[in-house]
Amino acid sequence: MTSLVDQVYLMASGQMMTPATEGPAEIRWNWFADLYANPRWGLVTIPGFTKAAAHAAAGLCRATALGPTADAAEVAVSELMARWQGIDRLATIKGGRARSEAADYAWAAVADSAIDAHDYLAGIEFSGAETVSCAFWAQLATQPSDVAEAHINAAIDAWEACFQGSATGVAA
Repeated sequence: MTSLVDQVYLMASGQMMTPATEGPAEIRWNWFADLYANPRWGLVTIPGFTKAAAHAAAGLCRATALGPTADAAEVAVSELMARWQGIDRLATIKGGRARSEAADYAWAAVADSAIDAHDYLAGIEFSGAETVSCAFWAQLATQPSDVAEAHINAAIDAWEACFQGSATGVAA
């Protein structure tokens, strides 16, 4: 059996699929939001990554879930892109000043989400693999192995529940 560290490495190197690389965009972006803000397994649990940052990233993910086809009255795509650009700048600054490797990974996940959001809002395919890999590395770098494993497995289980629910038409 492959260790969790090896599995995350395989995800990061593209040799193994990460959660949320496929599926309806709304489901994916809402899961990405939870990847930041879920109180049991999200990056909000990472020391050095503030609740405010986690909730800001999660809020942008949820807003992005509406996508480029949303009614302009609901979501102004250019405004959303500007907000992602702002949080990307913050991630670059904070990541460079991170006091721990885990916080650096968490901020890298935010920067990767910003890239994915810009691609998505421009109608370009995106995978989210870098975001997920960074988030999982942050867990591995900061938590005891059993806690990191529980957080990562909970995230994967949450994705599977969301994706299965969307595939069957049942709200997850």
